[in-house]
Amino acid sequence: MTPNFPPVWVDATGMYSALPSDGSVGDVMVGGEPFVLQGSEAATYCEKETASPCPGTQAAGHRDMQARGNSDRTRVEFTLFTFRTAEEAAKAMKNLADQRRKKWAEEGAPAKPLTLNTDADASDAMQDGDSIDVVMRIGAVVAYLDASGASRDDVQYAATVQIARVKSVSNGINPDR
Repeated sequence: MTPNFPPVWVDATGMYSALPSDGSVGDVMVGGEPFVLQGSEAATYCEKETASPCPGTQAAGHRDMQARGNSDRTRVEFTLFTFRTAEEAAKAMKNLADQRRKKWAEEGAPAKPLTLNTDADASDAMQDGDSIDVVMRIGAVVAYLDASGASRDDVQYAATVQIARVKSVSNGINPDR
C-alpha cells in the first residue's frame, strides 16, 4: 500500500527560499530582488499570467536572473504559484502553457514542443529560437521559467534546480544551507 503523503506545497514565507538565489542556478546567474504576493494579489497576478481564473491561488513569487555582467543577454525569469490542491495547480499549469503558446502564435512565432527532464510531476516546455518557456507542476505548486539566450541544457538545469528548491522548502529544508 502506498502512503498518502500531502502534496508538495509552499507558503508565502517559503516562496522566498523556493525561488533561486544568486549562484544556485550556476555561479554566473545573479538577479534582482524577488517578490512574493499572497491572497487576492497572488490570484490577480496568476490571472494576468494565465489569462484565466486561478481558483485556489495561495501565493505567487517571481525573480528575474541574468548572466553576471549580462554581456551575452542570457536571462531567466522564475515564477511560482501555490494552490490549495494539486488539481487546481494542474489546471493553472495547463492554462499558463496554453497562454504562452497563444502569445507566441500571435507574435508570429509558433512555439515548438521541447522535451526536458525536470523531475516535476508534469511539465510542458516550448521553444522558438533562443526563447524557451517551461511550465511545470510539482504537487500544488506551478513553476514557470521564461528563458532567453540560454541553451536547452542550461534551461533544463535551471528547471531541475527550481523543482529541487520547491521540494526542499516543502520538506522544511532551506535549499541554500
